[in-house]
Amino acid sequence: MIYPTGGFPPKSTVNTPSGISSGSLHGVVWLTVDGRGNFQNSADLRSLVRTGISDGSNRIVLDLVRCSGMDSTFMGMLSCVAGKLEDAGGCLHVVNAEGKNGELLRGLGLDEVFTVEDGTELVEHGACAGLMPEEVPLAPVPKTECSKQDQREICLEAHEALAGLHEANAEKFRDVITLMREECYSSKAKH
Repeated sequence: MIYPTGGFPPKSTVNTPSGISSGSLHGVVWLTVDGRGNFQNSADLRSLVRTGISDGSNRIVLDLVRCSGMDSTFMGMLSCVAGKLEDAGGCLHVVNAEGKNGELLRGLGLDEVFTVEDGTELVEHGACAGLMPEEVPLAPVPKTECSKQDQREICLEAHEALAGLHEANAEKFRDVITLMREECYSSKAKH
């Protein structure tokens, strides 16, 4: 890849693509993930949902057709934002969650928190009833500025959400949660 900086990637991540694209149609926010959904774009997802809710958009469809995989922080953040959307009277609906992505979401019990579809047919019940997949003009979402402390807190929030779903998840993520809590609190104590 050729970069305008002479062959090296730019140092600043501000205003660079997050790997998430967004568009809106008929009051529904449509998101896609290009590449991996991971801890690096979890802040972008959280910011998008917070902004959407404050702007009155509480229904989100996340399309994983171009998502090559997800880490636990991103999946935990999906659980967090689904809760925020539900509190605002809306929903999160994940489509094209085929193969490994669907296995990951279902394996952690996230299909109990929000709707997970292998294809693009949206269910005919719940808060997202009647949504139909359409071509939506999407634009890349700029990267959210995020300090290391913010990133730690996002990671902790996401893993606590996953751990709260099932005892098996609590056991699986116990060490990560303990480490993130220690890092968050020791970092706050230094400041």
